[in-house]
Amino acid sequence: MALPQWHQFILPILQVLDTGEIKTLKQIKAGVLALVPMTEDERAELIPSGQERWYNRMNWALSHSFNAGILLRPVRASYQTTAEGKRLAKLAQPITPKMLEQYPKYQEFLGRTSQSQDTSNSSVLSNDSIGVIADETPTDVLDRAIKQLNRTLANDVYQQLLSLEPATFERLIRQFIVHLGYGVNKMDGPVAKLNSADKGIDGIIWQDALGLDRVYLQAKRYTEDNKVGGKEVRGFSGALDQHRATKGIFITTSSFTADAQQVPREVVSKTLLLIDGVRLAELMVQYGVGVQVERTLSVKKLDQDFFETI
Repeated sequence: MALPQWHQFILPILQVLDTGEIKTLKQIKAGVLALVPMTEDERAELIPSGQERWYNRMNWALSHSFNAGILLRPVRASYQTTAEGKRLAKLAQPITPKMLEQYPKYQEFLGRTSQSQDTSNSSVLSNDSIGVIADETPTDVLDRAIKQLNRTLANDVYQQLLSLEPATFERLIRQFIVHLGYGVNKMDGPVAKLNSADKGIDGIIWQDALGLDRVYLQAKRYTEDNKVGGKEVRGFSGALDQHRATKGIFITTSSFTADAQQVPREVVSKTLLLIDGVRLAELMVQYGVGVQVERTLSVKKLDQDFFETI
C-alpha cells in the first residue's frame, strides 16, 4: 500500500466536512485519519521538518481545495465545505488535479502561482500552467530532489574513501566520531583516541565527558572487493572481551560478508555495530564530514499571527 497523494485526501476531507459545520484542523485530521487506510509506517513517516508526511499532504489538499472554491476558511485553522464541496462529497468519486482545473477560481490560482504566466495577461491560463499541479506536492518534490542530491554526494564521498591511505582513513574516522558527538574527554579535549598498540583495537571513544562509558573502535581501509569476514569481526569481539568492553564499532571502506553480519546477532553480552563504506559515506553527508554547503534554501510559510496582530 502506497501513501495517498495529496489530491487523494480531498474526498476524505470533503466527507469529514459534509455536515456543513466549521471544523478545526485537529478535527479534520482525526476524521481523515479514520477514513483513509494507512499502515503504521505510513502514518509515522516524517518529512525533514518533522511533520507527518500524510498530514503534510492533507494540508496541501486543504489549500488546493480552498483555492478551487470547494472549501471555505471562515476562521483561522478551520474549514467549512461549500455547496460544490458537498456535491463532490456525495458523488464519492476520486478527485484529481485535472478536476480542480475545471473551476475558474482554481485557474486563477494557477495563473497567480505559475512563473511562466505572462503578468500582462494574468487572467488567462496559459498552456504551460495546465497540469502544473501534479501528483506530488512541492514538499515531496523538494524532499525527493534533496535525497537524490545526497545519494549522489554520498557516492562521491564513498569513492574518496576508497582512495585514502590506511593512516589517513584512521585520522578521518577520528574526525568523523567527534562530529557524531563522541570522543569528548575533559582530560584530553575533544579528540577520539586511536591507539594502534592495542591489539584488535584501533581507538577508544567516550560517550560522556568523564570517560565512564567507553566505545571501542576498529577501522579498516580495505579495497571495495576485499570484504571483512566473520573471522575479523569475531577477533574484534574477542578484543572487546579482553578490555571488558560492552560496546564496539567496526568501520570499513568495503563491506561485510554474510558471516560477518551474523556476529553481532551471536553476541549477547555486548553491542557490536558494523558500518560499511556505503553507510559511512551516508553518515558523513548527514553529519557534514568531508562535505560543504553549496547552497541554502529557505522555505517560508504564511505568518498568520502577523496578520492578526497588525
